[in-house]
Amino acid sequence: MLKTHGFASQPHGLVCLFHGIYNITFLLLFQENKQNDRFYPRFILNHEVCYEKWFVGNNIDSFSINIPSYRSFSGFSLAGEPTGGNLKQILREIMMDFDLIIKNGTIVDGTGAPGRKADVGITGDTIAVIDGTINITNNPYLNASGLVVAPGFVDIHSHSDFLWLARPESDSKVLDGVTTEICGNCGMSAFPLRGKVLERRAQGLSKYGIDITWQTAADFFDMAVKASSSINRAFLVGHGNIRACAVAYENRPPTPQELLRMKQDLEEAMIAGAFGMSSGLIYPPGCYAQRDELVEMCNLVADHDGFYSTHIRNEADTLEEALSEAIDVAGQSGVRLQVSHLKTSGNHNWGKVNAVKGLIERAIDNKVKITCDRYPYTAAATDLDSLLPHWVYEGGIEQQILRLKDAALRKRIADELAQKEDDSLWEEVMISSVRYEKNRWTVGKMVSEIAKELRKSPIETVFDLLIDEDTRVDIFLFSMCEENLERILGWDFVFVGSDSSMRSTEGVLSEGKPHPRSYGTFSRVLGRFCRDKPLLSLENAIQKMTGLPAQKVGLKKRGLLKEGYFADIAIFDPQKIMDRSTFIAPHQYSTGIEYVVVNGQITVNNGKHTGRTGGRVLRKT
Repeated sequence: MLKTHGFASQPHGLVCLFHGIYNITFLLLFQENKQNDRFYPRFILNHEVCYEKWFVGNNIDSFSINIPSYRSFSGFSLAGEPTGGNLKQILREIMMDFDLIIKNGTIVDGTGAPGRKADVGITGDTIAVIDGTINITNNPYLNASGLVVAPGFVDIHSHSDFLWLARPESDSKVLDGVTTEICGNCGMSAFPLRGKVLERRAQGLSKYGIDITWQTAADFFDMAVKASSSINRAFLVGHGNIRACAVAYENRPPTPQELLRMKQDLEEAMIAGAFGMSSGLIYPPGCYAQRDELVEMCNLVADHDGFYSTHIRNEADTLEEALSEAIDVAGQSGVRLQVSHLKTSGNHNWGKVNAVKGLIERAIDNKVKITCDRYPYTAAATDLDSLLPHWVYEGGIEQQILRLKDAALRKRIADELAQKEDDSLWEEVMISSVRYEKNRWTVGKMVSEIAKELRKSPIETVFDLLIDEDTRVDIFLFSMCEENLERILGWDFVFVGSDSSMRSTEGVLSEGKPHPRSYGTFSRVLGRFCRDKPLLSLENAIQKMTGLPAQKVGLKKRGLLKEGYFADIAIFDPQKIMDRSTFIAPHQYSTGIEYVVVNGQITVNNGKHTGRTGGRVLRKT
């Protein structure tokens, strides 16, 4: 607190002496001009005039200027000048010691407003000042000349639920400018975990050295807040997890008692800090849920002001029906709806893009709170067995493998697939990951190529590979077109989301061939679809990556460059930013991301990870 040590009347006005906690002495001189009834304050620091301006008015009133963080200024104000005004601006810059200053950059603040030249002053984990010019003095600073200073990117659709525990640095995310990711999408989450879903997750995570020591959401959050991470994470609870814990993998509605258990798990997760619920209606056991069940669960999500993210039931032949179902669930429950990775899959469905836009726009007109997200690639990534009829999954992995070994059932599966797809499908399906060494040679090859080498039909190749790998086979599905991708990304209600987990170019997370979106989603949008096309303005693209998704999720004081907000900041070269990851050589970091600040800590410096782990687990309150 700066206090007045005294004042005395002078022939030309008032002289006020201030002395602060930092031993700074100010002399504020008000010189009266009788002719035009003006006061002239002169602000002197160390015997040098650093501020002076005429004010109109005859009265001097006491006032207090609130300084960002924990400091304030007490003194006098002149009638006719709003309290603070420019005087507040000069005072706070002189009085504050910044932990970091970002100088000379172009601020694109995440609101969609035009970029502007300004400096950013950071104190602790908070943006304290955004101003045209901030004096450096002895403060640490980053020179952002020629660079764009944006909010750290918010990945609204991520799958790093577990892998961040194996690699706290979160390399591929933070080196793509991401400072916050929303995990637990597509119905699959880190909690709750019981029974078969716990067994399946534990088995899959063993190779990463991750030991599951929790079952409930509360236990997970207690563990997670103690773990290190370079970026922030918020979490959804997966409807698939909830259903698997109560009903296992059975294709039937839950009993009243099971539904009560499901709602209890959901309630516990929301109270523990989940921001909402996700569903994956093409994956077991979510694919067995009926609309009424989803409405019942979303009623509870809405009661907690959470949002509902859904991988809809079909993104191909029955796309419109599946989208309508999601809209109806949101309309009945009042929940905020996020449609995941909006797409039209399969060339015979590409023409549905206009109908999809019409459905969403009519929903918005009817007050349904619907938005969507999309990654900037034309290939999907999913499980190989997701292409099979849903009845094949019933009862879990053991039952699925038994069916795949049964000659009669293999024929039935093949016949059902043949009714929807011909063998050209397998020319669009690339194997991206397998579990066992004996089948590693298949990675990076199309199913059609593998079938030729094995001298089998494509469907027999698929059956045998799934059996060999205990059904754990990941694929890329090249089923979308660039024209529709660009149209969807351009829609106002579509955000940017990676639909990926974090990866690294070293260690256990460097194995396999993950989708390039794990490394380059945000850089690709800014490089390919802002600079090179251009499809989006820089301001619009950044808003789709920051302010809009943060608002949708309900993140407090994140997603914008604004005084009082957390200092999550991505600084990049708009001329150099670009993804480098490819389907054949995915483990490559993007270029052009020069600096990333997470909660005030420099986590990327000159394009290199600093090793800092200042990220936090975010909980809905």
